[in-house]
Amino acid sequence: MRVELTPSLILHRRPWRDTSLIIEALSREHGRIAAIAKGARRATSRWRGLMEPLSAVELSWSGRGELYTLTGVEIARSYPLKGKALMGGLYASELIMRLTARDDPHPMIYDSLLALLSALVNGAPPIVGLRFFERDLLDELGYGIDFMHTSDTGTLVQADASYRYHADRGVYIGGGVVRDGEIALSGHALIGLVEGRFASRDAIREARNLMQAAIAPHLGNRPLKSVQTLQAMQQFAAGGRSPPAPPPGEIYE
Repeated sequence: MRVELTPSLILHRRPWRDTSLIIEALSREHGRIAAIAKGARRATSRWRGLMEPLSAVELSWSGRGELYTLTGVEIARSYPLKGKALMGGLYASELIMRLTARDDPHPMIYDSLLALLSALVNGAPPIVGLRFFERDLLDELGYGIDFMHTSDTGTLVQADASYRYHADRGVYIGGGVVRDGEIALSGHALIGLVEGRFASRDAIREARNLMQAAIAPHLGNRPLKSVQTLQAMQQFAAGGRSPPAPPPGEIYE
């Protein structure tokens, strides 16, 4: 197999042997791939600095099996993210790595990640942008939720009504005490996920809780390292200390 300069997004990289890297990338036409970038860590490498996580590039590779050999890299665009925006981008990358199979094309996921990175670099709050990325990711993988109709009665969701979500039941009418496994949310949050905008901070928070509950069954028992890193950073900040964020390429080590 040989691929020439196809649009891709770098998801992750890690050192390999003394001078090389193994990269994980999401190609729009070929899906998620892993490739060895031989000699990419040498000071004289023409690829040095071109494969930062969350960079848009054009990649060429060859080989067979699950680990290809990188043969070409051209930078298309970098996304200089910091703080919560950076962590949001890394979280989205980790979801893709955990929930997609290699060599399985998903152009919609590629486009959604590209839209998320563009929104984050232009100042969009991660807590908002990530909800639409999660929505698109679950839809594309066949785990999508019907946000506009209740699973128990099939009625149209109303903005001012109260609802519940459970991973086994979907969205249904509910109020009062929240039982184990349920997420309480308003119609405003559900409609916001469909329309691409939220009416209030409460709706944003409810949408976050809903999407986390929807994704959790597909992740298994192994927690997301990007989430653990963000939680640790928040704990440091709460104690009056602000440690530097870990290098993007090392967050999944």
